[in-house]
Amino acid sequence: MDSIVEARVARYLRNELQLKAHDTGAVLFRMRTLARVSGHDLDADFASTGLASGPEARIAAGIVDSALGGGRGSATPVHAVRQTLARWVRTTRPMGM
Repeated sequence: MDSIVEARVARYLRNELQLKAHDTGAVLFRMRTLARVSGHDLDADFASTGLASGPEARIAAGIVDSALGGGRGSATPVHAVRQTLARWVRTTRPMGM
C-alpha cells in the first residue's frame, strides 16, 4: 500500500467529491478491499490495471487515477461514481480518516 497515494485519494474524496471525513475512511476501506481482490495494492498501478477487474473496481481505479492527476479521463461518468460512493457509504460502517 502506498501511503502517499492513499493520502492523495483521501484529499481528492474530501475536496473534489465533498465527502465527510468518516465517509472518506469508509470509501478508502472499500477501495483497498477492491484493490486486494483484484490482486493489487491501492497505488498508481491499480489506477491503470484495475479497470478490468469489474464495475466497482473500475470506479475505484478511476478515482485513484483522477486523484493522481492521470489526465486520461474517467471511463465512468461522474454520476455513476457519485452513486457508487453513496452506496459504499450507506453499506459500510463509518471509519475516521
